Amino acid sequence: MNTDFPAPNLQASHLSLTDAPKLTADPNTLILNDLLTNDTPWQIHNCKIIDKSISQDEKLPFLYHYDALSDDIKSAHPLNAELLKQFQTPMFAADAAKLIGISEDLVKTPWQVKVTGTLVMFCDRLQIALRLKFTNTAKDRDPIYTQHKAEALQASMQDWHFYGDVFVLNKSTQPLVVTAEDEWMALERLEGYQALPAQYALTILALLEDQKPQLTQLQEAIELRLV
Repeated sequence: MNTDFPAPNLQASHLSLTDAPKLTADPNTLILNDLLTNDTPWQIHNCKIIDKSISQDEKLPFLYHYDALSDDIKSAHPLNAELLKQFQTPMFAADAAKLIGISEDLVKTPWQVKVTGTLVMFCDRLQIALRLKFTNTAKDRDPIYTQHKAEALQASMQDWHFYGDVFVLNKSTQPLVVTAEDEWMALERLEGYQALPAQYALTILALLEDQKPQLTQLQEAIELRLV
């Protein structure tokens, strides 16, 4: 199955309330939601890291520096009105130490990591594929407190998640539908990928997040690309 990513086709026909029961009652109909939660043999293809940014040269809001302090230091230097005013102020670790009134070596400087990438999940037997985007954080960067740069990268991707658009490639000979709450949408059999509307994409992303522990091949594919 060719799972390369041609220009997406946005043609997707919504099922009417009368047609939906007929199609979903057909034993040959495939429901994408169910395919992600049963034992469908998904494989991973074309996993790419699009952006990999790791730095210690960026400022962080004061609250990040304070939260990373040990409990003993927090007890000795509790938050006061002046510190609370600075909670969202970006600064370096040395500036935070000066503000708190402690030695600079007591405030750790984290690695700030941002990773984004794409991958394709496909089932060759059913001739269905999903193109997905993943990242370590929805924020600009994720502060990671490790000694070494490589450790920070690995640590940042222990809790990665999917985000954004979901594209489906449907070459199956069986009818394929996707559901979102009480709504249904038929996915046409096309040569190109189809972009799911937002409500369906969010449903599929939520299902994938729940299934990540079972889809260990996802983590393995991403970790191979991080090296």
